[in-house]
Amino acid sequence: MEFGWPLPKRTSYLEELRKVDDPKKPRYPLVFQGDRQFYPIHKIPIGLPKYRLANGRTQASQESFLSKNSAQYPIDFFERDEENVQAQREQHNLLRELLGTNEKNIIKFFRDKDQIEPLILTHTGFVVNGNRRLCTFRELLNEDENEYQKFQHIEVIILDPCEEKDIDELEARLQIDTDIRADYNWISEACMLRNRHTKHGYTIDRLASIYGKSNSQIEDILDTLHHVDMYLENQGKSKQYEAVNKQEFAFKQLKKSRNKVKDPDKKAVFTSIAYTLLSNPTESGRLWGAIPAVEDNLDRIIAVLQDELDISKDIEMDDDIKLLDDEQSELESLIIALSDKDNSEQVIEVVDDVIREQKETERESKNQKYVLTQINKANTLLKNAIIGFGNETDTSGILPQLNELELSTAKLRELLDHANH
Repeated sequence: MEFGWPLPKRTSYLEELRKVDDPKKPRYPLVFQGDRQFYPIHKIPIGLPKYRLANGRTQASQESFLSKNSAQYPIDFFERDEENVQAQREQHNLLRELLGTNEKNIIKFFRDKDQIEPLILTHTGFVVNGNRRLCTFRELLNEDENEYQKFQHIEVIILDPCEEKDIDELEARLQIDTDIRADYNWISEACMLRNRHTKHGYTIDRLASIYGKSNSQIEDILDTLHHVDMYLENQGKSKQYEAVNKQEFAFKQLKKSRNKVKDPDKKAVFTSIAYTLLSNPTESGRLWGAIPAVEDNLDRIIAVLQDELDISKDIEMDDDIKLLDDEQSELESLIIALSDKDNSEQVIEVVDDVIREQKETERESKNQKYVLTQINKANTLLKNAIIGFGNETDTSGILPQLNELELSTAKLRELLDHANH
Protein backbone atom coordinates (compact mmCIF):
# COMPACT_ATOMS: atom_id res chain seq x y z
CA MET A 1 0.00 0.00 0.00
CA GLU A 2 1.39 3.39 -1.01
CA PHE A 3 1.01 6.25 1.49
CA GLY A 4 1.69 9.22 -0.76
CA TRP A 5 4.19 10.05 -3.47
CA PRO A 6 7.41 11.87 -2.62
CA LEU A 7 6.90 15.64 -2.32
CA PRO A 8 8.60 16.76 -5.58
CA LYS A 9 6.77 14.20 -7.70
CA ARG A 10 3.49 14.88 -5.92
CA THR A 11 3.56 18.66 -6.20
CA SER A 12 4.73 18.56 -9.81
CA TYR A 13 1.83 16.31 -10.78
CA LEU A 14 -0.73 18.47 -8.98
CA GLU A 15 0.71 21.67 -10.40
CA GLU A 16 0.28 20.36 -13.93
CA LEU A 17 -3.34 19.52 -13.18
CA ARG A 18 -3.97 23.00 -11.81
CA LYS A 19 -2.63 24.55 -14.99
CA VAL A 20 -5.19 22.76 -17.13
CA ASP A 21 -8.20 24.99 -17.68
CA ASP A 22 -10.72 22.60 -19.16
CA PRO A 23 -14.25 24.09 -19.18
CA LYS A 24 -15.67 20.61 -19.70
CA LYS A 25 -14.39 19.39 -16.33
CA PRO A 26 -17.08 19.15 -13.63
CA ARG A 27 -16.77 21.76 -10.88
CA TYR A 28 -17.21 21.55 -7.13
CA PRO A 29 -18.41 24.61 -5.12
CA LEU A 30 -16.50 25.47 -1.95
CA VAL A 31 -16.27 28.53 0.28
CA PHE A 32 -12.57 29.01 1.03
CA GLN A 33 -10.75 32.04 2.41
CA GLY A 34 -14.05 33.87 2.48
CA ASP A 35 -14.90 33.38 -1.19
CA ARG A 36 -17.25 30.95 -2.89
CA GLN A 37 -15.30 29.28 -5.68
CA PHE A 38 -15.88 26.48 -8.16
CA TYR A 39 -12.94 24.09 -8.25
CA PRO A 40 -12.37 21.68 -11.16
CA ILE A 41 -12.60 18.02 -10.18
CA HIS A 42 -9.49 16.01 -11.12
CA LYS A 43 -8.78 12.28 -11.18
CA ILE A 44 -5.52 11.25 -9.50
CA PRO A 45 -3.84 7.93 -8.58
CA ILE A 46 -4.88 6.79 -5.12
CA GLY A 47 -1.26 6.41 -4.05
CA LEU A 48 -0.51 10.11 -4.61
CA PRO A 49 -2.09 11.97 -1.64
CA LYS A 50 -0.88 11.95 1.93
CA TYR A 51 -3.00 12.07 5.05
CA ARG A 52 -3.11 15.36 6.92
CA LEU A 53 -1.59 14.43 10.27
CA ALA A 54 -3.11 17.53 11.91
CA ASN A 55 -6.56 16.08 11.23
CA GLY A 56 -8.78 17.05 14.16
CA ARG A 57 -10.64 13.74 14.17
CA THR A 58 -7.51 11.74 14.99
CA GLN A 59 -6.02 14.08 17.61
CA ALA A 60 -7.18 11.95 20.55
CA SER A 61 -6.15 8.73 18.81
CA GLN A 62 -2.67 10.11 18.15
CA GLU A 63 -2.19 11.16 21.77
CA SER A 64 -3.35 7.75 22.96
CA PHE A 65 -1.04 5.97 20.50
CA LEU A 66 1.99 8.00 21.59
CA SER A 67 1.20 7.40 25.26
CA LYS A 68 1.14 3.64 24.73
CA ASN A 69 4.26 3.66 22.54
CA SER A 70 6.32 6.36 24.24
CA ALA A 71 9.44 4.18 24.28
CA GLN A 72 9.32 3.75 20.51
CA TYR A 73 8.06 7.10 19.23
CA PRO A 74 8.85 10.72 20.25
CA ILE A 75 6.02 12.88 21.57
CA ASP A 76 6.03 14.97 18.38
CA PHE A 77 6.04 11.95 16.06
CA PHE A 78 2.93 13.12 14.17
CA GLU A 79 4.13 16.73 14.00
CA ARG A 80 7.81 16.73 13.12
CA ASP A 81 7.52 15.43 9.55
CA GLU A 82 4.26 14.93 7.65
CA GLU A 83 6.21 13.33 4.81
CA ASN A 84 7.48 10.52 7.04
CA VAL A 85 6.24 7.19 5.66
CA GLN A 86 6.01 5.55 9.09
CA ALA A 87 3.92 8.45 10.43
CA GLN A 88 1.63 8.16 7.40
CA ARG A 89 1.31 4.40 7.95
CA GLU A 90 0.40 4.82 11.62
CA GLN A 91 -2.08 7.55 10.69
CA HIS A 92 -3.69 5.13 8.26
CA ASN A 93 -4.01 2.57 11.06
CA LEU A 94 -5.62 5.17 13.34
CA LEU A 95 -8.06 6.19 10.62
CA ARG A 96 -8.91 2.56 9.98
CA GLU A 97 -10.08 2.26 13.58
CA LEU A 98 -12.49 5.15 12.93
CA LEU A 99 -14.21 3.62 9.92
CA GLY A 100 -17.17 2.60 12.06
CA THR A 101 -19.28 -0.49 12.57
CA ASN A 102 -22.69 -1.79 11.51
CA GLU A 103 -24.86 0.76 9.69
CA LYS A 104 -22.20 3.48 9.97
CA ASN A 105 -19.42 1.31 8.56
CA ILE A 106 -17.82 3.30 5.74
CA ILE A 107 -16.08 0.28 4.24
CA LYS A 108 -19.42 -1.52 4.04
CA PHE A 109 -20.98 1.55 2.40
CA PHE A 110 -18.36 1.82 -0.35
CA ARG A 111 -18.32 -1.88 -1.21
CA ASP A 112 -21.15 -1.25 -3.64
CA LYS A 113 -21.06 2.55 -3.93
CA ASP A 114 -18.95 4.86 -6.06
CA GLN A 115 -17.14 7.92 -4.74
CA ILE A 116 -19.77 10.61 -4.16
CA GLU A 117 -17.79 13.76 -3.41
CA PRO A 118 -14.21 14.71 -4.24
CA LEU A 119 -11.50 14.74 -1.61
CA ILE A 120 -10.12 18.20 -0.83
CA LEU A 121 -6.33 18.46 -1.17
CA THR A 122 -3.83 21.18 -0.40
CA HIS A 123 -1.66 22.25 -3.32
CA THR A 124 1.04 19.94 -1.88
CA GLY A 125 -1.24 16.90 -1.83
CA PHE A 126 -2.34 16.59 1.80
CA VAL A 127 -5.96 15.63 2.39
CA VAL A 128 -7.91 18.39 4.12
CA ASN A 129 -11.27 16.67 3.89
CA GLY A 130 -11.78 12.98 3.13
CA ASN A 131 -9.01 11.28 5.12
CA ARG A 132 -11.29 8.45 6.23
CA ARG A 133 -12.63 7.95 2.72
CA LEU A 134 -9.08 7.77 1.37
CA CYS A 135 -8.28 5.19 4.06
CA THR A 136 -11.41 3.25 3.07
CA PHE A 137 -10.57 3.23 -0.64
CA ARG A 138 -7.03 2.05 0.10
CA GLU A 139 -8.31 -0.70 2.39
CA LEU A 140 -10.75 -1.96 -0.23
CA LEU A 141 -8.07 -1.99 -2.92
CA ASN A 142 -5.74 -3.84 -0.60
CA GLU A 143 -8.52 -6.37 0.07
CA ASP A 144 -9.29 -7.05 -3.61
CA GLU A 145 -7.60 -4.98 -6.30
CA ASN A 146 -9.72 -6.41 -9.12
CA GLU A 147 -13.05 -6.05 -7.34
CA TYR A 148 -12.41 -2.44 -6.35
CA GLN A 149 -10.33 -1.20 -9.26
CA LYS A 150 -12.71 1.78 -9.51
CA PHE A 151 -10.75 3.27 -6.60
CA GLN A 152 -7.40 3.07 -8.39
CA HIS A 153 -8.07 6.69 -9.33
CA ILE A 154 -10.03 9.05 -7.09
CA GLU A 155 -11.67 12.42 -7.57
CA VAL A 156 -10.14 15.44 -5.85
CA ILE A 157 -10.15 19.21 -5.90
CA ILE A 158 -6.92 21.10 -5.29
CA LEU A 159 -6.80 24.23 -3.14
CA ASP A 160 -4.65 27.22 -3.92
CA PRO A 161 -1.54 27.79 -1.77
CA CYS A 162 -2.60 28.98 1.68
CA GLU A 163 -1.62 29.23 5.35
CA GLU A 164 -2.23 26.51 7.92
CA LYS A 165 -4.87 28.63 9.64
CA ASP A 166 -6.88 28.67 6.41
CA ILE A 167 -6.91 24.87 6.45
CA ASP A 168 -7.92 24.77 10.12
CA GLU A 169 -10.79 27.15 9.47
CA LEU A 170 -11.94 25.20 6.42
CA GLU A 171 -11.92 21.97 8.42
CA ALA A 172 -13.91 23.68 11.18
CA ARG A 173 -16.48 25.07 8.78
CA LEU A 174 -16.96 21.72 7.07
CA GLN A 175 -17.45 20.18 10.49
CA ILE A 176 -20.20 22.69 11.26
CA ASP A 177 -21.89 22.90 7.86
CA THR A 178 -22.23 19.19 7.10
CA ASP A 179 -23.18 16.03 8.92
CA ILE A 180 -19.48 15.34 9.39
CA ARG A 181 -19.91 16.65 12.96
CA ALA A 182 -21.56 13.35 13.90
CA ASP A 183 -18.31 11.58 13.08
CA TYR A 184 -16.37 13.55 15.71
CA ASN A 185 -16.72 11.94 19.10
CA TRP A 186 -16.63 14.32 22.05
CA ILE A 187 -13.12 13.44 23.16
CA SER A 188 -11.66 13.89 19.67
CA GLU A 189 -13.24 17.32 19.43
CA ALA A 190 -11.90 18.28 22.86
CA CYS A 191 -8.35 17.15 22.03
CA MET A 192 -8.47 18.95 18.70
CA LEU A 193 -9.59 22.21 20.35
CA ARG A 194 -6.88 21.93 22.99
CA ASN A 195 -4.25 21.32 20.32
CA ARG A 196 -5.40 24.38 18.37
CA HIS A 197 -5.36 26.43 21.59
CA THR A 198 -2.07 25.35 23.16
CA LYS A 199 0.10 24.48 20.15
CA HIS A 200 -1.27 26.71 17.40
CA GLY A 201 -2.01 29.75 19.54
CA TYR A 202 -5.72 30.04 18.83
CA THR A 203 -7.47 32.18 21.45
CA ILE A 204 -10.72 31.10 23.07
CA ASP A 205 -12.47 33.86 21.14
CA ARG A 206 -11.06 32.62 17.84
CA LEU A 207 -11.92 28.98 18.54
CA ALA A 208 -15.45 29.97 19.46
CA SER A 209 -15.77 31.95 16.25
CA ILE A 210 -14.54 29.35 13.79
CA TYR A 211 -16.20 26.34 15.46
CA GLY A 212 -19.58 28.01 15.95
CA LYS A 213 -19.56 27.85 19.75
CA SER A 214 -19.69 30.33 22.61
CA ASN A 215 -16.60 31.14 24.67
CA SER A 216 -18.14 29.38 27.67
CA GLN A 217 -18.74 26.22 25.61
CA ILE A 218 -15.09 26.14 24.50
CA GLU A 219 -13.91 26.69 28.08
CA ASP A 220 -16.27 23.97 29.34
CA ILE A 221 -14.95 21.48 26.76
CA LEU A 222 -11.32 22.21 27.67
CA ASP A 223 -12.05 22.04 31.40
CA THR A 224 -13.84 18.71 31.00
CA LEU A 225 -10.84 17.37 29.07
CA HIS A 226 -8.62 18.46 31.98
CA HIS A 227 -10.72 16.29 34.31
CA VAL A 228 -10.48 13.40 31.85
CA ASP A 229 -6.68 13.69 31.85
CA MET A 230 -6.55 13.75 35.65
CA TYR A 231 -8.71 10.63 35.80
CA LEU A 232 -6.68 8.71 33.21
CA GLU A 233 -3.42 9.61 34.95
CA ASN A 234 -4.90 8.43 38.24
CA GLN A 235 -5.79 5.12 36.59
CA GLY A 236 -2.33 4.71 35.03
CA LYS A 237 -3.83 5.16 31.55
CA SER A 238 -2.51 8.56 30.55
CA LYS A 239 -3.94 9.77 27.21
CA GLN A 240 -5.76 6.48 26.57
CA TYR A 241 -8.91 8.32 25.58
CA GLU A 242 -10.64 5.31 24.06
CA ALA A 243 -11.31 4.21 27.66
CA VAL A 244 -13.68 7.17 28.21
CA ASN A 245 -15.38 7.52 24.82
CA LYS A 246 -18.77 6.58 26.28
CA GLN A 247 -18.49 8.59 29.49
CA GLU A 248 -18.95 12.18 28.32
CA PHE A 249 -21.96 12.87 30.53
CA ALA A 250 -20.29 11.26 33.53
CA PHE A 251 -17.31 13.63 33.28
CA LYS A 252 -19.57 16.63 32.85
CA GLN A 253 -21.38 15.58 36.02
CA LEU A 254 -18.06 15.00 37.80
CA LYS A 255 -16.82 18.48 36.89
CA LYS A 256 -20.09 20.16 37.85
CA SER A 257 -20.46 18.30 41.14
CA ARG A 258 -16.79 18.63 42.08
CA ASN A 259 -16.99 22.41 41.76
CA LYS A 260 -19.77 22.43 44.37
CA VAL A 261 -17.53 20.84 47.02
CA LYS A 262 -15.63 23.71 48.62
CA ASP A 263 -13.61 21.94 51.33
CA PRO A 264 -10.34 20.75 49.70
CA ASP A 265 -10.19 17.48 51.65
CA LYS A 266 -13.81 16.61 50.91
CA LYS A 267 -13.15 17.52 47.28
CA ALA A 268 -10.33 14.96 47.24
CA VAL A 269 -12.65 12.35 48.78
CA PHE A 270 -15.39 13.10 46.25
CA THR A 271 -12.92 12.89 43.37
CA SER A 272 -11.60 9.52 44.51
CA ILE A 273 -15.12 8.13 44.88
CA ALA A 274 -16.11 9.42 41.44
CA TYR A 275 -12.99 7.85 39.91
CA THR A 276 -13.90 4.54 41.53
CA LEU A 277 -17.39 4.65 40.03
CA LEU A 278 -16.06 5.58 36.59
CA SER A 279 -13.44 2.85 36.53
CA ASN A 280 -15.58 -0.03 37.77
CA PRO A 281 -16.27 -2.26 34.75
CA THR A 282 -19.43 -3.93 36.04
CA GLU A 283 -21.21 -1.35 38.15
CA SER A 284 -20.29 1.95 36.49
CA GLY A 285 -23.06 1.62 33.93
CA ARG A 286 -25.54 1.74 36.80
CA LEU A 287 -23.65 4.13 39.07
CA TRP A 288 -22.09 6.82 36.87
CA GLY A 289 -25.40 8.67 36.94
CA ALA A 290 -25.11 8.68 40.72
CA ILE A 291 -22.15 11.10 40.69
CA PRO A 292 -24.37 14.11 41.51
CA ALA A 293 -26.01 12.02 44.25
CA VAL A 294 -22.55 11.35 45.73
CA GLU A 295 -22.05 15.10 46.09
CA ASP A 296 -25.54 15.49 47.63
CA ASN A 297 -24.85 12.74 50.20
CA LEU A 298 -21.10 13.21 50.60
CA ASP A 299 -21.08 13.71 54.38
CA ARG A 300 -23.12 10.56 54.97
CA ILE A 301 -20.97 8.54 52.55
CA ILE A 302 -17.81 9.76 54.28
CA ALA A 303 -19.16 8.74 57.69
CA VAL A 304 -20.07 5.24 56.51
CA LEU A 305 -16.76 4.74 54.70
CA GLN A 306 -14.81 5.79 57.78
CA ASP A 307 -16.69 3.14 59.76
CA GLU A 308 -16.49 0.32 57.23
CA LEU A 309 -13.11 0.66 55.48
CA ASP A 310 -9.97 -0.77 57.04
CA ILE A 311 -8.21 2.57 57.49
CA SER A 312 -4.58 2.64 58.58
CA LYS A 313 -3.02 5.92 59.59
CA ASP A 314 0.45 4.58 58.80
CA ILE A 315 -0.07 4.23 55.03
CA GLU A 316 2.14 6.53 52.98
CA MET A 317 0.19 9.16 51.04
CA ASP A 318 -0.47 8.35 47.37
CA ASP A 319 1.19 10.91 45.10
CA ASP A 320 -1.99 11.16 43.01
CA ILE A 321 -3.97 12.57 45.97
CA LYS A 322 -2.54 15.85 47.25
CA LEU A 323 -3.71 17.83 50.26
CA LEU A 324 -3.23 21.58 50.40
CA ASP A 325 -0.20 22.79 52.38
CA ASP A 326 0.60 19.20 53.46
CA GLU A 327 -1.59 19.68 56.54
CA GLN A 328 -2.75 16.61 58.43
CA SER A 329 -6.48 16.13 58.00
CA GLU A 330 -9.04 13.95 59.66
CA LEU A 331 -9.91 12.80 56.16
CA GLU A 332 -6.34 11.99 55.14
CA SER A 333 -6.55 8.34 56.16
CA LEU A 334 -9.80 7.95 54.24
CA ILE A 335 -8.28 9.54 51.14
CA ILE A 336 -5.39 7.08 51.36
CA ALA A 337 -7.78 4.15 51.71
CA LEU A 338 -9.82 5.32 48.72
CA SER A 339 -6.70 5.31 46.56
CA ASP A 340 -6.30 1.58 47.25
CA LYS A 341 -7.87 -0.29 44.31
CA ASP A 342 -8.58 -3.26 46.60
CA ASN A 343 -11.22 -1.15 48.34
CA SER A 344 -13.10 -0.30 45.13
CA GLU A 345 -15.82 -2.92 45.48
CA GLN A 346 -16.57 -1.95 49.07
CA VAL A 347 -16.61 1.76 48.18
CA ILE A 348 -19.16 1.11 45.43
CA GLU A 349 -21.34 -0.93 47.79
CA VAL A 350 -21.32 1.85 50.38
CA VAL A 351 -22.16 4.53 47.82
CA ASP A 352 -24.93 2.41 46.35
CA ASP A 353 -26.40 1.68 49.79
CA VAL A 354 -26.31 5.30 50.97
CA ILE A 355 -27.92 6.61 47.79
CA ARG A 356 -30.60 3.93 47.87
CA GLU A 357 -31.34 4.66 51.55
CA GLN A 358 -31.61 8.36 50.77
CA LYS A 359 -34.10 7.71 47.97
CA GLU A 360 -36.16 5.46 50.24
CA THR A 361 -36.13 8.14 52.93
CA GLU A 362 -37.34 10.73 50.45
CA ARG A 363 -40.15 8.45 49.31
CA GLU A 364 -41.21 7.78 52.90
CA SER A 365 -41.14 11.49 53.66
CA LYS A 366 -43.37 12.16 50.69
CA ASN A 367 -45.77 9.43 51.82
CA GLN A 368 -45.88 10.84 55.36
CA LYS A 369 -46.91 14.22 53.97
CA TYR A 370 -49.46 12.76 51.58
CA VAL A 371 -52.46 13.59 53.79
CA LEU A 372 -51.33 17.19 54.35
CA THR A 373 -50.67 17.60 50.64
CA GLN A 374 -54.17 16.45 49.74
CA ILE A 375 -55.79 18.69 52.39
CA ASN A 376 -53.81 21.68 51.09
CA LYS A 377 -55.05 20.96 47.59
CA ALA A 378 -58.68 20.67 48.79
CA ASN A 379 -58.39 23.89 50.78
CA THR A 380 -57.03 25.73 47.75
CA LEU A 381 -59.85 24.44 45.56
CA LEU A 382 -62.49 25.52 48.10
CA LYS A 383 -61.03 29.02 48.28
CA ASN A 384 -61.12 29.20 44.50
CA ALA A 385 -64.79 28.11 44.62
CA ILE A 386 -65.63 30.95 47.02
CA ILE A 387 -63.91 33.45 44.75
CA GLY A 388 -65.76 32.10 41.74
CA PHE A 389 -69.23 32.08 43.37
CA GLY A 390 -71.54 34.63 41.71
CA ASN A 391 -75.14 35.46 40.84
CA GLU A 392 -74.98 33.26 37.76
CA THR A 393 -73.52 30.23 39.56
CA ASP A 394 -75.46 26.98 39.08
CA THR A 395 -76.10 25.89 42.70
CA SER A 396 -77.59 22.49 41.94
CA GLY A 397 -75.59 19.71 43.58
CA ILE A 398 -73.47 22.04 45.72
CA LEU A 399 -75.21 21.38 49.05
CA PRO A 400 -74.80 17.58 48.91
CA GLN A 401 -71.10 18.08 48.19
CA LEU A 402 -70.76 20.44 51.16
CA ASN A 403 -72.43 17.83 53.37
CA GLU A 404 -69.89 15.27 52.14
CA LEU A 405 -67.09 17.70 52.90
CA GLU A 406 -68.35 18.20 56.45
CA LEU A 407 -68.41 14.44 56.98
CA SER A 408 -64.89 14.09 55.54
CA THR A 409 -63.61 16.94 57.71
CA ALA A 410 -65.15 15.38 60.81
CA LYS A 411 -63.56 12.02 59.97
CA LEU A 412 -60.14 13.63 59.50
CA ARG A 413 -60.47 15.40 62.87
CA GLU A 414 -61.34 12.07 64.47
CA LEU A 415 -58.27 10.41 62.92
CA LEU A 416 -56.08 13.32 63.96
CA ASP A 417 -57.29 13.19 67.57
CA HIS A 418 -56.66 9.45 67.64
CA ALA A 419 -53.13 9.90 66.25
CA ASN A 420 -52.29 12.52 68.88
CA HIS A 421 -53.40 10.39 71.83
